[in-house]
Amino acid sequence: MRKHSGIELEEINYAKTGLDEATVRALVAKAGSVKAVLNTRHATVKLKGWADEPPDVATFAKAAVKDPNLLRRPILLVGDRAIVGFDTAVYDKLR
Repeated sequence: MRKHSGIELEEINYAKTGLDEATVRALVAKAGSVKAVLNTRHATVKLKGWADEPPDVATFAKAAVKDPNLLRRPILLVGDRAIVGFDTAVYDKLR
């Protein structure tokens, strides 16, 4: 847990910790959808057409465990929300 501008944030560094299906499912739930966490620049996403039609949570969770780069980053947990990807407008609203 760390504080930024007086807000407690938890950063998930999946490059260090790895991911399991339960964690991916929880991130999707906190972010609101698979589309919200999907790295649309990833080759697999493009190949499978997931940018236009994201997979269901179970399919995505299995794929993300094998290849965590399917998730956008950074991933920040703020209370019961997940902020996925660098978005200064969202960060500013947290202040």
